[in-house]
Amino acid sequence: MSLVNRPNTIIAKQRYFQAPSNTLLFLRGPRDKFFVYTTFLVLGTGVVGSLWGAVRMARVCYFYSLCARNRSV
Repeated sequence: MSLVNRPNTIIAKQRYFQAPSNTLLFLRGPRDKFFVYTTFLVLGTGVVGSLWGAVRMARVCYFYSLCARNRSV
């Protein structure tokens, strides 16, 4: 298993990626869908978690201020 004795597959890969196709270029490789969808999942989870935390924090502060007003009266 040497890097020197490996077959040259550049021409075959170049033909594969440059061939006309309806799929997007970044989804054509054998493992590309896995990497792209995993990245989208992680980013989506982060965005949803941030929004959920911000909404929860805003609701808690809003209701806490209403409760504090009712107690002081």
